[in-house]
Amino acid sequence: MKKLAFFTSERINRLLISFLLCMGVLWPMLLALGVESQLLFASLLASAVLLLLIAQGTSKKACVIVWSAVSVIALIQFFLPRSGFFGQSYEAIKAISLYFNGVTSAAPLFATAIATLLAVVAALIAFSFSARGVGFVPATVLVVVVLFGLWSLGRHTFIWYAAPALIALLLLVSQSSHEKTNLLQVLPMAALLVLMGLLIVPSSKTVIQPLNEAAMNLKQAISDYLFFNEPRDVFTLGNYGYYPMGNSRLGGEAQPNEVPVLTVKTDQKTLLRGVMKDEYTGRSWRDTSSGRRYLYVNPRWSNLRQSVFLEKMPAESVQKASPLLAEKAVSIQVQSTVASTVFSPVFLRNITTYGSMVPYFNDSSELFITRDLEAGDRYTVFTPILEGGDSALGALVNAAQTSDPHYASIRESYLKLPDHLEQRVYTDLRNIVASASTPYDQACAILRHLQRYYHYTLSPDTPPENQDFVTYFLYVGREGYCTYFASAMTVLCRMAGLPARYVEGFLAQPDGSGFAYVTGKDAHAWTEVYFEGFGWVPFDPTPAQENVDNQQNDAQDEPSPSPSPEPPNEQQPDDNPTPSPENPEQSNEPDMEDPEPPEPPQDNPPFPWWILLVVAALGGLAARVMLSMPDRAAKKQKSIIDKLYVYGGAAYIIMKLQKRTPRSGETPLLFARRMDKQHAFAAPILPLWCLLIMSHYSRMQPGEPQL
Repeated sequence: MKKLAFFTSERINRLLISFLLCMGVLWPMLLALGVESQLLFASLLASAVLLLLIAQGTSKKACVIVWSAVSVIALIQFFLPRSGFFGQSYEAIKAISLYFNGVTSAAPLFATAIATLLAVVAALIAFSFSARGVGFVPATVLVVVVLFGLWSLGRHTFIWYAAPALIALLLLVSQSSHEKTNLLQVLPMAALLVLMGLLIVPSSKTVIQPLNEAAMNLKQAISDYLFFNEPRDVFTLGNYGYYPMGNSRLGGEAQPNEVPVLTVKTDQKTLLRGVMKDEYTGRSWRDTSSGRRYLYVNPRWSNLRQSVFLEKMPAESVQKASPLLAEKAVSIQVQSTVASTVFSPVFLRNITTYGSMVPYFNDSSELFITRDLEAGDRYTVFTPILEGGDSALGALVNAAQTSDPHYASIRESYLKLPDHLEQRVYTDLRNIVASASTPYDQACAILRHLQRYYHYTLSPDTPPENQDFVTYFLYVGREGYCTYFASAMTVLCRMAGLPARYVEGFLAQPDGSGFAYVTGKDAHAWTEVYFEGFGWVPFDPTPAQENVDNQQNDAQDEPSPSPSPEPPNEQQPDDNPTPSPENPEQSNEPDMEDPEPPEPPQDNPPFPWWILLVVAALGGLAARVMLSMPDRAAKKQKSIIDKLYVYGGAAYIIMKLQKRTPRSGETPLLFARRMDKQHAFAAPILPLWCLLIMSHYSRMQPGEPQL
């Protein structure tokens, strides 16, 4: 008697692989989500789906019957929006999403819906990946993703439940190598190999550092690019002593600190904006437009990014009309832990980050990453560097007043003011801008008025709680620091019909070497004014520092080199100068003593497979070392500078392995000199460090002798 058509060798092989792959994926997912009570139900449902899929391929008649039944079942679901498969699947997806966002209590409530959805999806994917022409790569990727998910969730103890999927992979490899293989004969050997492999996996957590670091980096990258929804630390001047009354209230005696924050490579004064605030309450500024976040490099948000950062403004003809709008590179290196905010001038055109920095942005044009900035982080922004008050810039602004698609929405958001402001402020403002013929001239008139008639001090009077902050500053106090002047200018510009916003960040003033060493004293506030057809222009209304009566207050003055109608008095030199421009591209770490060499393990594994694994690992490591030797890596580089960086990177790896790292605040050259004095290495490292620094921060082009 002939076998039934259903039980052909090909269909049996596919059913076997599909079943093993489906169960090896389904079981770990159910256990990881905490719905293990549905294991039996999900397994039976997935098996039924697999049998239907196999049966529909036996004949045309069977195919018509199966798909007709599926169509009828799907049609019925539309009449069961809540209790049907589609409605339950929607609830299951929400529960799974909540689980990955830390809300684990929702999964047990929708256990049946989750089990149904995962069973059907796993069966469909397993059936698709088990086809002979597909190969074993898609199934391998699926299993790796499941295992990686178990590890990410800390559920590595469930690896045994993935054993059927591992067996299915071996069967797929065998099927790909030998077309007429009877997989039922291969099954015992595949199961034995998987069992042996799982038995020799250490029961306790064993960490192989290079693999662990690679896995953690991969996990972090996936989280950064796909699942960044964690709360973040937002920059505020309060962290540097400029909100003595608390972040919810302006005013008070400021006490700025001198903590090193940034090293900035720029050739002119640069306002590095951090946060933009749009709502004035009478006592403080608040940001009401930064709730959402968008991945900066995601093409999906390219149009939004262009709109938020005004990347195409002003018009190209205006950009080419003056060197003021020429794009410049501003390189920034972080010197100590800062908030997640990435500091940048206005008119950001592009950004290049190094290392693990993944930039995001929000609707208020704030730029930030998925973690706090740390010492050693560095990035480069490409942007024109502008500041309001320049007549040449005024000519460009006036020339750009053409059709602007953003202007209506900008005016709606950045002209709002509280109702309690007094009428006399509006009256006096009209006198201030009476002679100004253009919006830009009006902003400049307000700027000059504040710089001329109000004084800078870190010890102003604190406005009463029942009085408007700006009104008190304008008519009573008449002195203050950057938050006073920036608040006043922003409010006055809005009264004049100029869209304006309050900005906090850092002021970078370079020395003769082209570097600015930014500390907490350089935390600053200013105003950005929007001009139709041109975009946002920063105005710094804080006047130059003035000498105060006692030397202590003079030493604490906040730097603000904005132009003033009257020449400012000379400032006292800083008693604690910041480090020289020998700036590291490494992070500052404390020097550590060389540790004692680790003792070899006392107990050897009883299984001989460990020896084979160790030999294989050592062989792979040796091959890795040979392939990554500096000479080999350098030959692949085209330029001499890149070859120098290969050798510099290799030298730094050796130093880290020997626990020879820079001390806190120690520059690369000081570190190199200290190492050479101590004869820490067989050859001096100072010449190489000098070459690397000069190659990175100067126009020097090293040649073959230096290489």
